[in-house]
Amino acid sequence: MDNAIAVLNLTVSESEPADRATLVELAAWHGCRITDVLTIDAETYMPTTLIAYTAHTARAAVILAPSLAHFGTAVKALRSACTLVVPQTAIPRIPG
Repeated sequence: MDNAIAVLNLTVSESEPADRATLVELAAWHGCRITDVLTIDAETYMPTTLIAYTAHTARAAVILAPSLAHFGTAVKALRSACTLVVPQTAIPRIPG
């Protein structure tokens, strides 16, 4: 079972409880174990760095989110760290 972290961006979330339930479902569907849920918002300092660092320290293979909007503009950068998983799609990690 792969380690995963989850990202919940309160700036784009319409329902935090529903988004948390989505994260649990995604983890189960993809056979991952969530080791940490990062809650970020517009005030979070360097969110891309925080997410990548947390994924690295958790030895995560996957970063989960309720939608791509929760990653903001960080999708391309985070793909170099882990596979990104949202409902309906998985964006594979770019080696290198």
